[in-house]
Amino acid sequence: MAQRKDEQTRVKALLAVLAVVALGALAFTLHGRGLSGADRTDTAISYEPHSLPELALREGAAEVVAGNGGARNPFTFGAPPTPTPAPRTPVPTRPPVVRTPPPTPTPRMARGTDGTMKPPPPPFNRDYIGHFGPVDLQVAAFRTHTPNVGDGDVEVATVGEILDGTYIVREIGLESVTIGYVGYDRSEDTRVPLAEK
Repeated sequence: MAQRKDEQTRVKALLAVLAVVALGALAFTLHGRGLSGADRTDTAISYEPHSLPELALREGAAEVVAGNGGARNPFTFGAPPTPTPAPRTPVPTRPPVVRTPPPTPTPRMARGTDGTMKPPPPPFNRDYIGHFGPVDLQVAAFRTHTPNVGDGDVEVATVGEILDGTYIVREIGLESVTIGYVGYDRSEDTRVPLAEK
């Protein structure tokens, strides 16, 4: 009930403010002044001619050319100027490109276990397909490739085992295996990643 009385009081106060504003606007209009502030009693606006002195050109100043028979037009300034062409910069000439033939690659040499230079070891010809076994005895599984037949047999090896008398299994990891070569230095070891298929 108290809220309803508060709302009624607010509405009455707003209506009173609106009435005061309306009465003020009405009184302002009845006194002959509109919103622009000019008297409403004037019916016509009169203009008086002004006597301004005629401007004379300074010595050496160019005369303005009248464009329409001598009548003064502030938007006519005579003949439009001719556009100045943009300066052209000459296109630089490039010297002919002389292509030098690539150097003949020198065959890669590998280091043997005794420090002598040897031809590079043969590429590893198996896919690393995974590992199994306990941590202290990891066993790597390889898939051999048989030419013109497709995938061959699956072969397993532990660390230190030699495959085909050429490849040494140096280290077995989760995602790759390190392969060394018989008779070659450890710097020639290669890392074989886990096969995707």
